[in-house]
Amino acid sequence: LGQYHALHSIDPCSCPRQQNNGCGITRTEQVVSVLIDNYFDQNPISQLALIELRDGRADKISELSGNARQHKAKLEERLKAKRSLGSGQPSIRAGLELAASMLEIQASYGTREVLLVYGSLSTCDRGDVFQSVGRLNKLNVRVNVVGIAAELYVAKAISTETGGTYTVATQAMMLKDMVLSHISPPPVLEEIVDGRVRKKPAAGMWVGFPTRREGVLPGWQCPRCRALAPSVPSDCGVCGLKLLSSSHLARSYHHLFPVPSFRGVEDSEQSTERKEADPTRQCRGCGVELGAGGSEVVSCAACGSEFCALCDSFIHEMLHV
Repeated sequence: LGQYHALHSIDPCSCPRQQNNGCGITRTEQVVSVLIDNYFDQNPISQLALIELRDGRADKISELSGNARQHKAKLEERLKAKRSLGSGQPSIRAGLELAASMLEIQASYGTREVLLVYGSLSTCDRGDVFQSVGRLNKLNVRVNVVGIAAELYVAKAISTETGGTYTVATQAMMLKDMVLSHISPPPVLEEIVDGRVRKKPAAGMWVGFPTRREGVLPGWQCPRCRALAPSVPSDCGVCGLKLLSSSHLARSYHHLFPVPSFRGVEDSEQSTERKEADPTRQCRGCGVELGAGGSEVVSCAACGSEFCALCDSFIHEMLHV
């Protein structure tokens, strides 16, 4: 898995405002907003960019950066401009070419990924779209596609050629679940060297822990060149050093060292002596009574503490500790 994850979300603005399954542009924009929040919560040192497809071209909504507020502000500006009605035919190739041009200048120590949320039944491209696929493969870019209207052959072929996934949302809730499933960084792609397939070697990255400075020009001071950055995580504008706090780095490690899965506790394992010793079994997390109404009970293999299903989900999907 890559600690540093560069993701491009491509949103087509040429599909109908409301699909029959409830997955129109309005719903898609809401899901993209949720994606931004959850993406940086789970990947605080990664970067994201937003691209829209309209009139046969690709327009950049926001630059590749790790500032969630900036992305949400750019998306809000687009909504206020009432551009979400869409126009013309979308071009998948235009979106992939723009994403490739932004990703090829990124450092090689991270994973590169494109998430295409596509609601049209066709694509209007100027040229062969599979030439762009070849360029993405050379850059080790994985393309994942979430369809809204129906399965599209060219979209499925692109995701297959680049090692990505292709899914189709038939309901509004499915759209959200499918998009959010791409928050975690994917495994590092294999590469072919001298005709042999091998794992891409791990690469290190230089990071700095800046110091907060107050005064007339507040900001975060780079430990290498002493320049000020407005926020973290970000890249130093002078020396290019990646600046982040220790909490950002700690929150990123859950992808490499996930919390072990809890073991389900069966009724047969709950001996009579244990029930008599602890008649009011409570969840170690929230304190709710366990086993009431046949609810699921799980146990930590390390310490033996028991949890309810909700706390199990909260620990593994949110806390990661």
